[in-house]
Amino acid sequence: MRRVILSCMIGNALEWYDFALYGYFATTIGKLFFPQFSTFASLMATFGIFAAGFIMRPLGGVLFGHIGDKIGRKDALLLSIYLMAIPTALIGLLPTYVQIGWFAPLFLTFIRLAQGLSMGGEFTGSMIFVVEHAKTNNRGQYGSWVVFSVLIGVLIGSAVATSTCYFLSEEQLINWGWRIPFLVSIIGGFIGSVMRRTVDEPQQFKEAKARHKEHSTPIVELFKSHYKMIFYVITIELTLSIGFYLIVTFINSFLTSLLNFSKVASLMLTTTGMIGMGVAILLSGWLSDKVGRKAVLIPSALAFTFFAYPLFMALEGGFTSALLAQVSLAFILGSFFAPIPATLVELFPLTVRYSGLSISHSLSMAIFGGSAPLIATYLIKITENNASPALYLGGASFIGAITLSFMKDRFKEALI
Repeated sequence: MRRVILSCMIGNALEWYDFALYGYFATTIGKLFFPQFSTFASLMATFGIFAAGFIMRPLGGVLFGHIGDKIGRKDALLLSIYLMAIPTALIGLLPTYVQIGWFAPLFLTFIRLAQGLSMGGEFTGSMIFVVEHAKTNNRGQYGSWVVFSVLIGVLIGSAVATSTCYFLSEEQLINWGWRIPFLVSIIGGFIGSVMRRTVDEPQQFKEAKARHKEHSTPIVELFKSHYKMIFYVITIELTLSIGFYLIVTFINSFLTSLLNFSKVASLMLTTTGMIGMGVAILLSGWLSDKVGRKAVLIPSALAFTFFAYPLFMALEGGFTSALLAQVSLAFILGSFFAPIPATLVELFPLTVRYSGLSISHSLSMAIFGGSAPLIATYLIKITENNASPALYLGGASFIGAITLSFMKDRFKEALI
């Protein structure tokens, strides 16, 4: 079981390692691939390419869902790690605008699109693989390690990027240094692919394959008989998709640009918040096996509904106040995030599980997660209230809590 968990954690961490790198080096990439634009325009273009990956997520969900349900979980996970590791390394080899002109941003866009395909199946595939291998009384705990790997990837990416910037001059960083963090991703991809080759398919899936129980077109069966589950996943994940992209990604620029925290102070706040989130993930996953998924998820969602706004207000109260607020927000997010793998895997039957989870998760992340920072910025502008994004998060979480209240909790049952 340890090898199963590690093989999935490495691939998932790699996805978020790239996520952290691209965000950290966005300004540098903008200068190298869009030098003819203003600083603001080049940054917008860089994040525009980043957003293109979100567009490909639902298509990736369809692709990996079909492979995972029809051919095998292992095959889907191997393909997803290749599609993440190789393009990430290729970013480190790309010629810049000065060398090949407009082909440089064009190639960068193609690479991000390939990575977007991978994102459509990596996280959901990892949580399916781990939860299907786990015993009934450990599904929440083991599934939470897949969530924990998100933090590991972000922290490693931030640490590698920070170290690169610290040890190299600005000239060295622009000329060649920014490439190194992207290139080393191939090491993680190699280790992850080797480990994934050595693990077995989940027993339930092997038995179904032996009896030829898989559907010829899982996606057709999914929308024919299980469309309600797609609605459940998308609405439940409103809290996750909006909360994650506000608290983990948007918050950094929010602290520095709007609240005038220094970069060092902002890094301390976000890093401490992620530590709090990590503690919550491990506790919440374990607890969901004892008291049930709904008993953990609903209070966590309602905590955002009632406390997101005052906590966002507290971010404006100085460093100590902001630290307590950031840790609290991250802890609530971790408490909600941890039981999600087990909860969602338990919703779908085996034959359409990969398709159902990959498609619905990708749609939620593409529509609500990818747009969350933009909507948050717009809300602040029109309301002139820095805490207004919390209303968006609180409202979305309330919808998620209502959906969860109607959902059957299957934490004590065998997978269907």
